[in-house]
Amino acid sequence: MPPKQQLDKAAWQWAETVNPEDVSQEHVEIAYRFNLKRCKAQICKRNCKGNPHCLNCIGERVWFGEIDENSWHDIEDPNSERREDGMFVGLKNLGATCYVNTFLQLWFHNKTVRQALYRYREIGLDQVNITEDSWAPSSIGGHLQLLFALLEHSERQFIDPKVFIEHLGLDAGLQQDAQEFSKLFLNLLEDSLSQQLDPTVRFVIQNQFCGEYAYVTTCSQCGNSSQCPSKFYELDLSIRGHKTLEDSLKDFLKEEKLEGDNQYMCSVCSKKQNAIRTIQLQNLPPVLNLQLLRFVFDKKTGHKKKLNSFIQFPEVLDMSKFIVKKPKIVKENEIEIIDIDPVDDDMEGNALYNLTAVLIHRGPTAYSGHYIAHIKDMNSKTWYKYNDEEIEKMKGSNLHLGTEDDPQEGQGKQKGRIPKGSHGSKNAYMLVYTRQKEVENNSYSKEDSIVSRSLIPQHIKDYVDMDNEKFEMWVAEMMLMRDRNIETGKEQQELTKEIYLKLIAEDVPPSKMEWLGLKWLNTWLEEPSKAPAINNKVFLCQHGKLDPHCAVKLKCVSAAGANMLFSQYHGGPRLKVTDSLCLTCVKQHCNMIRLKIKMVDDEKFLGTSMKVNNIQTNVPSFWVGKASLRSWKRLAMERLEGTRHDKENRGDGVEGHDEEVKEEQTGSPRHNMENKEVVNGEVEHNLKSFTEEATTSNNRNESVKEDEEEEDGSDLKFNFDVLCDHDKLDPDISCRKLIPDHVWDRLRKYFPDCPEFPQDTPSCDLCNKMNKEEQESKEMHKLLATKQKAALSELFADKKRPINLNTPQEVNVVSAAFVEEWRNFIREPLKREPVKEVLNCTLLCNHLKYLYPPANSHPDLVDHGGKVVYLWPREWEVISQTFAVDYEISIVKTQDEDGTVMVFTLPEVCVDCVDDRIVKEEQAKFEFKDATVYVRKVPKDQKLVNTTDMEKEDDPDFVQQNTNKSRASFEEPPEKMMKLEDGTRRKSQRHRKSRGEKELKVSSTDTLKELKLQIMKLFSVPPFDQNLTVSGVSLMDDTATLGSLMVSPGAVIMLQADEPVEDPMVLQDLIQVSSGPEAGFKGTGLLGH
Repeated sequence: MPPKQQLDKAAWQWAETVNPEDVSQEHVEIAYRFNLKRCKAQICKRNCKGNPHCLNCIGERVWFGEIDENSWHDIEDPNSERREDGMFVGLKNLGATCYVNTFLQLWFHNKTVRQALYRYREIGLDQVNITEDSWAPSSIGGHLQLLFALLEHSERQFIDPKVFIEHLGLDAGLQQDAQEFSKLFLNLLEDSLSQQLDPTVRFVIQNQFCGEYAYVTTCSQCGNSSQCPSKFYELDLSIRGHKTLEDSLKDFLKEEKLEGDNQYMCSVCSKKQNAIRTIQLQNLPPVLNLQLLRFVFDKKTGHKKKLNSFIQFPEVLDMSKFIVKKPKIVKENEIEIIDIDPVDDDMEGNALYNLTAVLIHRGPTAYSGHYIAHIKDMNSKTWYKYNDEEIEKMKGSNLHLGTEDDPQEGQGKQKGRIPKGSHGSKNAYMLVYTRQKEVENNSYSKEDSIVSRSLIPQHIKDYVDMDNEKFEMWVAEMMLMRDRNIETGKEQQELTKEIYLKLIAEDVPPSKMEWLGLKWLNTWLEEPSKAPAINNKVFLCQHGKLDPHCAVKLKCVSAAGANMLFSQYHGGPRLKVTDSLCLTCVKQHCNMIRLKIKMVDDEKFLGTSMKVNNIQTNVPSFWVGKASLRSWKRLAMERLEGTRHDKENRGDGVEGHDEEVKEEQTGSPRHNMENKEVVNGEVEHNLKSFTEEATTSNNRNESVKEDEEEEDGSDLKFNFDVLCDHDKLDPDISCRKLIPDHVWDRLRKYFPDCPEFPQDTPSCDLCNKMNKEEQESKEMHKLLATKQKAALSELFADKKRPINLNTPQEVNVVSAAFVEEWRNFIREPLKREPVKEVLNCTLLCNHLKYLYPPANSHPDLVDHGGKVVYLWPREWEVISQTFAVDYEISIVKTQDEDGTVMVFTLPEVCVDCVDDRIVKEEQAKFEFKDATVYVRKVPKDQKLVNTTDMEKEDDPDFVQQNTNKSRASFEEPPEKMMKLEDGTRRKSQRHRKSRGEKELKVSSTDTLKELKLQIMKLFSVPPFDQNLTVSGVSLMDDTATLGSLMVSPGAVIMLQADEPVEDPMVLQDLIQVSSGPEAGFKGTGLLGH
């Protein structure tokens, strides 16, 4: 089959030699490509897009091949959620509850704690109906009991702790401090178990985790020692500056000197003395929890931050060197003696601990990342990694933290070699050591499992059994659904193959064939179940039949196959081949093709004629609009295409129509020949020669031409651009030009209804009259502007203005708005209307008193921020005679005989209203929205000065351009130094942007903290490292608004950074947590609701 481009050419090639009235049925079938050869099934390697009889490669091949059964469903194997033999059960992460999951797994793997929880009995629980979906334990002990039973006996790969999380009142989407959670939960659990009668349950937390140490204070003067015993459930060890766990333990137990204001009150000396305080470990628990203080509170930010200190810790921890035997106090001769016996046979054996758990936090900050746990199974002596739902058994019997503890460890510098028998981590936040004797007692056999199950309350066993039954039922339902989907899919495959084979119309007569959209067929074969209703409306022409331009988007199919598709998917209308071909559309398009060919000939003729006769004056000529002449081909095409806008409103029905027309044009041999001429430049040159203005160069570039066509507008009608508002010939000759009569006759054939104006047609009388009047008015304005400028030349040039009041002296006042408007008229008298009145009411209050008095502290006149202009009496005389003045305002300075100088205004000043105005103007400076401020980063050691003083002096461009001029050379003449209200000189309001300075959009209601966050995004400087000043004043209160801090639009904020933070992850984390104060577990069940 020839390529689509050749088929497109052949479809309308006949139209170049056939008149529209001679179009036959054979021509119609050629235009619809119905005459093409029918492709046999599975012959073509790809679909013949230009042939409606080709149904190959439209998506059918996949249905005739082997289809994987798994493609018929999206249901994963439900048995993948079944617990593997010999594996433990995971816990579902509800969003950010991984820190809870790690501790639940840790406590579950403590055999003593687990069995004690199994012995737990809820008080007041007489009868439980676990068949109710809403049933849940009522106490924290009951919830933990149920979770442990599920973790041990569930058939699921992981269980959902949602009810437990909700009972605690935790926010599942908020990551909290894991170490704080551990402390609070154990305290809550201990309180819950304290009501149990069984002592093995009541005291299990103390017996497992509780140790004892004492604060020992020794007087440096008399040597007397006092002890303050205390219990602990975990030791909080600092890791800052330490490399090993032993270093942290030594730091925890190090001596503290009590001196100066911190002296110790000795009971023996009866006065304050220097002393030494130490912590002595006296009794260690079976399970030793060591909290590594990896998350510390930063006072600057008010939030926690993570320490990435690398710490080494051993597999076997010998605590004997850190333990001091608890002293015995005995009395001899009424004297108390502290007896410390260093010899203890059991101390050495009880002080050896094995590492049994490592809790890890992966992430750069305290507010992001993920928690996992490495826990050693006491029975198999194997390490497991607990990562929420996933549990991984470590190879061998050794602990392997690997790169998951420190994902970047392999990329950065290598840590020091870790000794054999030790491990290292920069992410471990808790270490659990178990006494060796306890490890041996914690082995778990099958008999232990039977005994352990017998301890569980019956209603908990029933709940676990019921949950396992629900799981098995769910697995069965999923498997049944999978099988049904596979069976349905295979049936769909056979049905699709059957319908497709019936669609092929190799030997079917035209009377039993229909048109179907190719795109719909593609959609159907891609996924039959999601195919929409068949929509053939988009392919209809305005006569209700098949648009010939859409034939390339459809395929001819057998009516038998179409019947099956329409019965299943419905839709319509059905397009039978014999009834749907539109003879009218084919004739219209044939006519258009022939007219387009003629248009190319006319284009050459017009270009040649205009080139030869462009300046001949003895040839009868007609006026034509320049815009119309530039766009005549486009306008003619729109006219030939008929109701162009109606077709566009049909939507998808003509989609791709223009593209098809373009392809048909390029498919014409004669068009190709003419195109070559255009490309070679002859026709293009001729066309440009008659569309250009008389004064335009012949080598005008195409981009300018396109811009002009764009300016002409799409609603242009041919030669309507020479009409004036009165529908007569426009007097403006610049919008039209003359063309010879034979050129006009050619154009008139395309636009028979267009306005026609021979060369001798007079222009519109009314427009000429209006133009004359307008010209006379402009001349009058020009004369008036010249006269007023001469009379008020100094006011116009802003020279020799009144800047102070002498004695005696009088000046008049007008609003600056009037002066500005008047100056604009003087500059452009032909474009602006003359000013007729002076409105000084804007300078008066509601009491008709003056609002802008002269300053009291000095004799200089101030312009009050550009609101007023002062006039000499001679200028006021001219203005009062030239313009209508509503209110006269003057300022007079006099001196009495006694020498008293007085300044007064007419009308008088309204003191109350002036004060009110000043307050409102001052407030308005600091009330803004989305205004620009500038942030300039300067070195930390640079002295900060007032930015307004720096604006001109320190601007690098200004200094560089004026290095050879003295400062005095920049001073303005005295008469131009307009003063502000405070007596200072006015400066330019234009901001000179310095190198490294950046803009910010802020509002007066934004807080300083919000501003600092924006600055952090621009300069990568955290808020706590930012030192901000405006005009030499430091900005301190983060909660204050910018308006209250007197930050105004255009202000230059100076930034000095303490220590820039480069880690983008840390900056992003700061942005997330800085929106509000840290609440911790406030409001949860851990602290009481």
